[in-house]
Amino acid sequence: MKSYVVILIILFWSANLASAADPKPDDPKYWSSAVSSTLYKGESLSNGDYMVKAVQFPSGVPGIKNINGNIVPETEVDPMVYLEIYKNGVLLKEIIMTPAGGAYIDPDNEVKISATDFLSRNAKEWVFEYYKPWANVGIQLRAKPKLEVTVTTLEKSIYTSNEDLIITARVTVKNSGDGYAKNVEANLDIGDLKLRGGDIGQLRQFYYELEAKASQSYDIILLVPNLIDEKSYSLSATAKGQDVKELSYNAAGSVSVTVSPKQNYFGITKAVRDRIYLQDTTIVVITISNGGMYDIRDIQVSDSMSEFFELRSPAAFQWNISLLKPGQEWSTQYSIRPLEANQGGFTIPAASATFTVNNKKYSASSNAITMIVNGPKIIMNKTVSKPVVNISEDVTVTVSINNAGNIGSRFEVKDSFPERTSLVSGMTSLENYSEPGTVMGFSYIIRMNSEGVFELPAAVANYTDIKYAGTTRAVKNSDRPVITVVDPSKVTPVPTPVETQKQDGNPSSTQEGNENDPKDTPEPTPPITPGFDIVLALIVLIFAAIRRR
Repeated sequence: MKSYVVILIILFWSANLASAADPKPDDPKYWSSAVSSTLYKGESLSNGDYMVKAVQFPSGVPGIKNINGNIVPETEVDPMVYLEIYKNGVLLKEIIMTPAGGAYIDPDNEVKISATDFLSRNAKEWVFEYYKPWANVGIQLRAKPKLEVTVTTLEKSIYTSNEDLIITARVTVKNSGDGYAKNVEANLDIGDLKLRGGDIGQLRQFYYELEAKASQSYDIILLVPNLIDEKSYSLSATAKGQDVKELSYNAAGSVSVTVSPKQNYFGITKAVRDRIYLQDTTIVVITISNGGMYDIRDIQVSDSMSEFFELRSPAAFQWNISLLKPGQEWSTQYSIRPLEANQGGFTIPAASATFTVNNKKYSASSNAITMIVNGPKIIMNKTVSKPVVNISEDVTVTVSINNAGNIGSRFEVKDSFPERTSLVSGMTSLENYSEPGTVMGFSYIIRMNSEGVFELPAAVANYTDIKYAGTTRAVKNSDRPVITVVDPSKVTPVPTPVETQKQDGNPSSTQEGNENDPKDTPEPTPPITPGFDIVLALIVLIFAAIRRR
């Protein structure tokens, strides 16, 4: 008998505890924040589905001046406001609110109307000629919860089979509303994944209360499955709860988790030295290995070579391996040599492969390598002083040599010029030792003896690799300047400015009264282009004299 009494007491206490936790309409926690405004006659205020309208105030009264000279009502007015309450446009209630009265709460406890401030009894706004009464009115709706549930994985979003051991899923339930929630229950659906330990009861959590803006979380530890193919798993969570009226609220959330097979069964590597000298030839080794439990078939290997290297041994860069059994390995190699130095390093392209395991296609790539090449780097430039010249006019040719590498070099540069060209002065070659970062060069003067377009040949440099007297490398300068040679005797004279204006019909240059009238100013003698003979000069002078007439 005592046991039954104890059970009844516990049940009664639990029921009272749950009901005591529910806020009542007289509890501020029961209501959301108020939307308020100062209303004059005819104005309205809305909040959600509800609207109040100020319909009437006490009538105006005559006014008098008080001892301070202020206008006040002849008789004090008791403030009040007559309101209409609407829901979704339908009139629900008409009420009168006064400073002494309390708030109005509808029978369903869904809305609370309050008048928080009024005009004073002797305010000037009650006087006829100043009549403009108002009341500050607020609307509060019942505070309601809003449940949100999210699922996240703590470690990562993509897991690797046979490498990662566990997946930690975190379920978070949040009440983002402004009212508290009770009897909140969260559930996690793990689909095809398995728990690391324990029973499925841990997937469900229950919270008696969840205050507004509060959240609760719990973690579930799952096993990473063993796979040979990539697969995605969905973790879905739901949450449900009640408000103070025991109305239900629901929420759902999910996350996708990808598990990839461990790629240790197929290995592809590309090995080469990462630091060499300009004269070195180095070996590239590509290795394919099967470290798994399954046969690997139809392996297609592709490789490529940087443009800054030359191939020193035969290589097809495409290889086909029909079968690699577990534990087997295949490799190939070839040699390359750099074409120029680079302290920052050249990128050696990665090798790639496609292959088949258990009738499914896969792909993989090796690592990319950066190779530093030490040595001199000779950069040559060849320029001319004039791209267009007259016959027999001098042109200066300049050749500069810049060592942009990190090692000095002995070099010899030789230059040449085309036929129908004569050397006026200067040297066309240079031999010296160039330290890293130095710029040297030489210049000479040439003269073309006939008209036409002349493309100058490139200067050629021979320089040592990394030793003062070592193997030489020939480098052709990419600059091949072009010079156009014209015969000035065949050039059409350029019209004078006055002649051009007359042809264009522009009268501005012949206005009357202009003290600089071209008719009164002798024209200057046209300049004689270098190389014109005396006959051509006389013809130009005669032509100018005739025009002055």
